[in-house]
Amino acid sequence: MTPSAASATRSSRVDLRGALLVMGAACCYALSVVFAKGAYAMDVAVATLTLWRFAIGAVIFWALVAVRRPARVSRRTVLTCIGLGAIGYAVQALTYFGAVAVMDAGLAALLVYTYPAIIALIGFLTRREPPTRRRIVALACSGAGMLLLLGLGGFTSVSGVGISLALTAGVTYAVYTIVASSLPVEADVSLLMAVVATSALGSVALFTMVTGQPFGLEADPVVLGWVLTYVLVGTVLAMLLHQRGITRVGASTGGIISSVEPLVAAAAVALVYGETMTPVQVVGGMVILVGVVVVQLPQRRPRRIPEQLRPAARAGRADRTAAHRAEVPVGALSGSGPS
Repeated sequence: MTPSAASATRSSRVDLRGALLVMGAACCYALSVVFAKGAYAMDVAVATLTLWRFAIGAVIFWALVAVRRPARVSRRTVLTCIGLGAIGYAVQALTYFGAVAVMDAGLAALLVYTYPAIIALIGFLTRREPPTRRRIVALACSGAGMLLLLGLGGFTSVSGVGISLALTAGVTYAVYTIVASSLPVEADVSLLMAVVATSALGSVALFTMVTGQPFGLEADPVVLGWVLTYVLVGTVLAMLLHQRGITRVGASTGGIISSVEPLVAAAAVALVYGETMTPVQVVGGMVILVGVVVVQLPQRRPRRIPEQLRPAARAGRADRTAAHRAEVPVGALSGSGPS
């Protein structure tokens, strides 16, 4: 999605600063559920909080655009960003934080983190990606982890509405990621996110009006504090840190590092609100995260010899093999290979 893929291949060592930036972003995203639950406790509706999230976020991103003055993007890119915001980001935010409002936040975050396996499944179904062993393992881990999280089919202690909302958020985020990967890498991120946030704001405003939820917030310093912290830390700061970090470590490494997000979210809500998961659910969450890591590990590709050099390479290999066999006993060749 960014020039990160190229930067990731330049060195086999992970950029420490980039890794810390991505980890910081993941922690900010994780803490957003703590701030959201604090706002919910002050009777702020889910749609109202999401509305202010995108309203403040859009203002900040457009301010960055005004300062940076990036190059214009194509009409197709603008339309793609409008769709990503109005449908993808808006639905994902409403369903995810709707799930957080009715169930344990750590459990909701882990269910949403099935999205890498959902991306792989979509690739299988649309025949865009082959069913490799790694992707099959990731799917199996996500399925097994979900069963453990949800009590092997016994949903009596888990909100059915919350499960539906969290899984909808995971599917929506998977589709969002697939579509967003088609955006041009040279486009300015602040401009793209400004369009996405503004489009999401329009959809959430319409949803808020249709459902009859309030647009405004109480003039209470505590309420305003929860909302502003939620927006500034859990949205703006998180997105800026993630973007800066992902360009240094690459998408695959960044995805692996970001898997700390549901763990931090679960730990934070347990510390602040006393929410806990059973040992079986903890194991299920770890199994899901194993799948996340497996599906995003960079694949090792064999070095390819340019087409024009292949005949010479084959001839040279044949000459070396013949000479080697003339000098070394056959039994000594069993452990040898091309250098």
